[in-house]
Amino acid sequence: MSQVSPELDAAIAEAGLVPGRSPSPLRLPDPRALFAKRAARLRALAPGHSLDSWLRFVADLADAQHEVVQAAALLLPDRQWRKDLQSLLAALKGTLPAPAVEMAETLRHATDAELDERQSRLQSGKPTPDDLAAAPFLGAAEQIAWTRFAALQDASAMTPAATAHQCPVCGRPPVAGMIHIGSEASGLRYLHCGCCGSAWHHVRATCVACGDGKGVHYRLIEGGNDGVRAECCDSCHSTLKQFLLEKSPDFEPVADDLASLPLDILVGEEGYQRIGGNPFLVMG
Repeated sequence: MSQVSPELDAAIAEAGLVPGRSPSPLRLPDPRALFAKRAARLRALAPGHSLDSWLRFVADLADAQHEVVQAAALLLPDRQWRKDLQSLLAALKGTLPAPAVEMAETLRHATDAELDERQSRLQSGKPTPDDLAAAPFLGAAEQIAWTRFAALQDASAMTPAATAHQCPVCGRPPVAGMIHIGSEASGLRYLHCGCCGSAWHHVRATCVACGDGKGVHYRLIEGGNDGVRAECCDSCHSTLKQFLLEKSPDFEPVADDLASLPLDILVGEEGYQRIGGNPFLVMG
């Protein structure tokens, strides 16, 4: 692993706002494109990757999510996700790898109470081995329900603070941050939600977890993609992945977070703990 050069480190530590610019506080997801883009990115990352088969499996999940998210929802996300789970499993039938077929069948016949119990154990950090096998399906279903819900919200009615560390739509921590490009957002950091797909502006000069700016530094894998880095805070020992779109405009937060697992392992060995989670890293 290498540390970002002092010059680049200083540049990144500067405030993300250019004088006179007023960034959009919140960007809502487009369900018509989100999961299709993710599936394509996962398949582009898979060849030659140590997680090749896992990336392709998650790409198949994303294809099914793209199909299911187009349907109308009748319930709020905390109840709708169970119905979306059944639709997801139906869309996946005949495409799942052998190890996943048995769990899919178990979930297909599970009661709402049983599904809620699994989710509760996963979210509390006390899952059983059986829950870990179910996690990708449950996480994918929640993503469908919350993404559809998020897309229907009024972004102008939500004004998250520029230091918000939880998604203003679903309340989850970010899966990663992205430094954007383009005339309206060039150089600005947006935190991306791995559940509902929303993104919200966050200043670049401070740690997302504790708000301190003095102990923030950036790590990357030597010889790897220099657009993928871990923001590490020595004040609270937290870390969050960061992707620079100027290095690769194809970055997709959930897919690239999953594919850059080795960076998580390396900074984890140094004592830093992830701020947010990726539902597909539970087993990955």
